[in-house]
Amino acid sequence: RCYILSNENGKIQLSLRQSRLNPKINSKVEDIEITSIKDIKKGQLVRGYVKSITPSGVFFGLSTSLLGRILFQNISPYFVQKHSLYEKYLPEGKLLTAKVLGVNRKEKHIELSLLPEDTGMPSILPESLGLPQYGAEEEKREADDEEKREEPKLKTKRRRGNDESVTGKIPVLSQKDEAEKLCRLKKKKKKIKLHWRLQRSKTSFLEAKPKKRKICPADENDSGIEVYYREEEEDDQEEEAAKKKSTIRKPGEAPRLQVSMGFTWEEDNAVDIPVLDQKEESSESEEEEDMQSKLKKRTKKEKELEKQKKEKELCKVEAALMDPSRQPQSADDFDRLVLGSPNSSILWLQYMAFHLQATEIEKARAVAERALKTISFREEQEKLNVWVALLNLENMYGTEETLMKVFERAVQYNEPLKVFQHLCDIYASSEKYKQAEELYHTMLKRFRQEKSVWLKYASFLLKQGQAEATHRLLERALKALPTKEHVDVISRFAQLEFHSGDTEHAKALFESILSSYPKRTDIWSIYMDIMIKHGSQKEVRDIFERVIHLSLAPKKMKFFFKRYLDYEKKFGTAESVLAVKRAALEYVETKSSLADT
Repeated sequence: RCYILSNENGKIQLSLRQSRLNPKINSKVEDIEITSIKDIKKGQLVRGYVKSITPSGVFFGLSTSLLGRILFQNISPYFVQKHSLYEKYLPEGKLLTAKVLGVNRKEKHIELSLLPEDTGMPSILPESLGLPQYGAEEEKREADDEEKREEPKLKTKRRRGNDESVTGKIPVLSQKDEAEKLCRLKKKKKKIKLHWRLQRSKTSFLEAKPKKRKICPADENDSGIEVYYREEEEDDQEEEAAKKKSTIRKPGEAPRLQVSMGFTWEEDNAVDIPVLDQKEESSESEEEEDMQSKLKKRTKKEKELEKQKKEKELCKVEAALMDPSRQPQSADDFDRLVLGSPNSSILWLQYMAFHLQATEIEKARAVAERALKTISFREEQEKLNVWVALLNLENMYGTEETLMKVFERAVQYNEPLKVFQHLCDIYASSEKYKQAEELYHTMLKRFRQEKSVWLKYASFLLKQGQAEATHRLLERALKALPTKEHVDVISRFAQLEFHSGDTEHAKALFESILSSYPKRTDIWSIYMDIMIKHGSQKEVRDIFERVIHLSLAPKKMKFFFKRYLDYEKKFGTAESVLAVKRAALEYVETKSSLADT
């Protein structure tokens, strides 16, 4: 049942909305029907389908007549170079929720967004792809440029420091002088960073003619920010000032003692360290820093190659996971499979078997319980399969008490007869015949009107070789079941006797039925089929001769004559085939003579 929206140019547009089919029912409409652009408001959350992906963005169908556009930067917070990636995660016809960013009613343009901060939904592109976010690329480029600018300056400083350490021109500074030098170095780092940022924002004229400013190391009002300066001249001035300060002494000050050993102020580690060793250690640390900086500073091409390598590895992993022929190897693989097909009992049973192979009984039980909670209540057969698997698990690895608890729960949530029959089969297959027989007795009391219960118990007894018990069971079944079921029950018991019991007793049962109901052609057919498999040719021919001399309808007689002829062609001789044809001809002549009279 559906509602016809329009019928133009031979195209009929239909609707399955409940508000259209049953307008009298005042139920809440989840998705308001959008008929024109007037129904769209800025900031509104709407649902629709992906129509197409073009270089200008994704076109989003809001109704049969309205389309909205989603720019690529409004699809996901991640930066994507190849737009073909969107085709994988945004297939045509996919239902999504979007937010209205703007509406142009004159030109009928609607701008939409799929960003998580707008819709409140997860991102369309998963985080596992390792894509960069918008803005991250620009920050990386700025950091690389800053490193490149600082690199030659740092190298000149290190080279100058190494030269001085070799020639032995570095004076031994006091604790106060060292502290002042550290402060100046910190200020210089801040100046370098701010200088680089401001240089990028100023004009080329200012870059060409930077201003110079004299440095006063003892200036207390210095804010630590100098915008334009030349680093090499400043370094020279600082070194000259440091040398003068170290050589000039006050008139009342005693000359400083020059020692060849360093001194530590800590009492616990009061060990003399030679000054030369300190210089060697500093040069080694600088070399290590150079190596680290080289590792950090990679070219753009190297970064791109590494990124492509990671993408290829991810693609390989995804392709392996998407391969349908791939067998799951871990619990994570099974979790991924059952997440994709939560109602498939086969996957859940394989998951249980995976844990049982590793003798993880409790985990297998947990998987079964999780499957019973996950599978939809409409999938009754799928749920029953999991219940049967859980019964098997408890029968093999649990106790009688745990098995009975699961059995009672299964009877509550499924058709009781099916659960009883499955447990009987489990007992029989695990050779617990005593428990199976007790359960069959319970079933005969509880389901005495069910024909299948009597037949299943008869099959069980015949497999145990209890033919006499089967004969008594038939008598009980005929008393318990209604009269209309008697012929079918006797026939089924006779078939079971042919397969597993006494063939002579089975023949007697069929003969008793056919003597009481000679026109039951279905019983004759079953009897013939069984005798062809288990009886002699003489017995089969006797049955065919009895059938073709019955007074049945012409259609039924034709069927039996054809079967008789096919049998003689397969197992008989040419004479027997002619005999069957003569008998058929005689039957036709007698029928035609009766019709004429």
